[in-house]
Amino acid sequence: MLHARYRQTLGPLCILALALWGLPAPADDVPEAVVWEEPVEVARGEAWRGPWRMNDSDFRYVDDASVAINDHGEVVVVWADQAEQALFLQRYDREGHAVFDRPTRIGGEPDTFSWLPRVAIEPDPEDPDGFTVHLLWQEILFTGGDHGGEILYARSHDGGRSFEDHRNLSRSRDGAGKGRITAHRWDNGSLDLLLGVDGEVIAAWTEYRGPLRVARSTDSGDAFTDPVTVNPDGDAPARAPALAQAPSGRVLLAWAEGDRPQADIRIAFSDDADDGFSAPATALEHPGHADAPSLVVDTDGVVHLAFGTIPANDLEDYRQPHHRRLHVSRVEADTLDFAPPSRLDADDWPGSFPTLAQDDRRLYLVWQRYPHPTDRPRGLAFTHAPRESAAFGPVEPVPGTLDTPYSGGLQGQLKRRLAVNRHGEIAVAQSRFMPGQHSDILLIRGQLEE
Repeated sequence: MLHARYRQTLGPLCILALALWGLPAPADDVPEAVVWEEPVEVARGEAWRGPWRMNDSDFRYVDDASVAINDHGEVVVVWADQAEQALFLQRYDREGHAVFDRPTRIGGEPDTFSWLPRVAIEPDPEDPDGFTVHLLWQEILFTGGDHGGEILYARSHDGGRSFEDHRNLSRSRDGAGKGRITAHRWDNGSLDLLLGVDGEVIAAWTEYRGPLRVARSTDSGDAFTDPVTVNPDGDAPARAPALAQAPSGRVLLAWAEGDRPQADIRIAFSDDADDGFSAPATALEHPGHADAPSLVVDTDGVVHLAFGTIPANDLEDYRQPHHRRLHVSRVEADTLDFAPPSRLDADDWPGSFPTLAQDDRRLYLVWQRYPHPTDRPRGLAFTHAPRESAAFGPVEPVPGTLDTPYSGGLQGQLKRRLAVNRHGEIAVAQSRFMPGQHSDILLIRGQLEE
């Protein structure tokens, strides 16, 4: 596959050749090409993973990258350093230069693993160059149950240079942050973070036995409500929550079902923080197994949903991501009557765990590629579409993510790897693990070239 810079110049040459042969030029819907910048190494570590010994495990690698970008083109990357058992954050200016001399350390509990963060940027209304950073992550605390996990939150008022003390939002004995597929298999990082209007901060997570919890702040993170449970007892275990907000203020929460081969995407909504969430409904019925939703709501109030599926005839291996194919659907936020899903033309890019993002005109989508049944992901797939049609174009690899033995994370694939600002500036964060060599965190930036 050609690098985007070269594909961009190939298009006009093809049009000229067609004209010389007397053939019609392509229509105006020829996909715009992305110009990718060279990947930037954000962090590097060893590549050693010993046997699991809870928080005494000998893990020495960097992992779990997540990214946010503001409308000025400034980027924040956050990741986990397993050797340090802590999160770290670096900030990059619009030109791609690191802002901090050394990354900011965000400490959870001492001697405890910090995993799979979510990061969001809130503009400062009084300072055009300032912003607040909000962080949510899974801390592997064991507080009496069989599965470790609590959901911690921390905030920085100086653009990520320093953080306030963390707060435990979950206080659960049941393994918060675990997205259960079966009783013996799950993905860590089953959580999400949303910055809403008027200073609202919303955190969602699941627990090992299946409850889906939500905690909310109406004062930009000063205080959070006690968590409420969205799914009732008796429902299938919830996993992989995804939050979004409509222009009307309606908050949407989608998730996948665990513990069953045939699984649908579920959804609930909240129009008022005091009223909680609606009763869960099935967003899309699927004859196979649907998983790992990601959703955005555009300025017209249209909900765009992406998720991975396994067809009904492959359900014996429904736990294997290499069987999955990406599907998309959309709906008006006030009706939630989703259109039948469309499968992406991406047979060479099997996998799941999508991240969907948008700018003022387009949708952007990445997902983790699983090329064969080794259960080791290799590379991120990328595509984009006009927002009005949601017709996604050709799939290409994100540079720097393809030719490595293992990319995407060792603790779980439920991440938010992609961020896009309203001007179409793209930021992708990806972790890589090369056994016997090193591990690293990459930041890859790009933009559509008109």
